[in-house]
Amino acid sequence: MRLSKYLSLSVAMSRNQAKFFIRKGRVSVDGKVIADPNFELAETSHTIFDGKPISIVAYQYVLLHKPASYVCKAKDKEYTSVFELLENRSENRYYFANVLGPELTGLVVLSDDVRWTNRMQRKLLKKPCNYQATLKDIISEDQLRQINEALLETSENQIDLIVDIQKQDGKTLLLSMKRNHIQDILDIFSSMGLGIEKLHLQQLGRLSLGDLKEGGYLELTENEF
Repeated sequence: MRLSKYLSLSVAMSRNQAKFFIRKGRVSVDGKVIADPNFELAETSHTIFDGKPISIVAYQYVLLHKPASYVCKAKDKEYTSVFELLENRSENRYYFANVLGPELTGLVVLSDDVRWTNRMQRKLLKKPCNYQATLKDIISEDQLRQINEALLETSENQIDLIVDIQKQDGKTLLLSMKRNHIQDILDIFSSMGLGIEKLHLQQLGRLSLGDLKEGGYLELTENEF
């Protein structure tokens, strides 16, 4: 592995920053200062940065099935943090690639790798979302038609607002949207007096919960995402 890549994976910095620090003579390998960012490290190499030994951090990448009344933050006065669902949570600081409000359930992606999380945030914003909405009351065909008309009117002001609504049963709708415009959908439902009992994010891009139980999570590798 090249020294610049190793440094960037071991310390919170970009590859360009790593190259800069290496050229400044702040990195040594096996007791010798190395100023070449492309220097190839051996598996047994002992690397020092600014006088301290460094090693590649083993990051965690998590796909979580969030229950209702949990929040995607470390602390909250009213709701429980999703971190309470994770084992060894005190040893890591996690960042969210996507966030669901306390009333929503479903798929959440998080990691203690802040750079990866930032990249995933940008990617997931462009991915299609599939929600399952469970209503408090049975929805009529006329109400469904009104929803589609309201969406059509709203989409005139938002070019990328493309939502497909399918009726699964009397109280359940499947919502598929090109981008995450769920707040626009909630506003339309609210304006029509349609109460939502449960809103569940089933799929985000190609990521899916599968048979993962509510409150459960999977630790995946970076490549698996």
